[in-house]
Amino acid sequence: MASSATARRLRRGLAEDEDAGLGKLGPDFNDAGCLLISEVNLFFSQPAGDGAEPASKDDGATAVAEKTKAYVAEFSRYKDRPTIREIRAILMKHAAKSDEEREYDEEGNLIEDDGLALTQFEMAQLANLCITEVEEAKSLIPTLAGKDDGLLDSLLQELDNVRRFS
Repeated sequence: MASSATARRLRRGLAEDEDAGLGKLGPDFNDAGCLLISEVNLFFSQPAGDGAEPASKDDGATAVAEKTKAYVAEFSRYKDRPTIREIRAILMKHAAKSDEEREYDEEGNLIEDDGLALTQFEMAQLANLCITEVEEAKSLIPTLAGKDDGLLDSLLQELDNVRRFS
């Protein structure tokens, strides 16, 4: 069932532009980064800053935080900081680059390839789901459908090797 905001937009004749299957997560997520579940787990496992308790606790927020901690502890695939950094570095080699980040020669030709040109969302999904097969990746993450099978397979094998040997 559509939310009330979505229903209002549809009634006014505006097209719905949110579809995770197409990589359209909505305007709130256009420039947002995505964390791996393991990165969130690492955040929650850090000791509290100065040990001071907040002036007032919101029981609802505390309950959500506790459920989030339990979830990320259960589903975190990578447990130590060096492994998480290695996974992130591997994924970043295939990150989509902005026009400012791309390198061109004197004639305006692209010098450096983007690899798979993955979005933040795609990178997080690949790491969080621990996918090992190209067909499975393209099935679970539909935005990967047009990506090069060879490059994607190479990335998946590299991620799997880190997971198995960490």
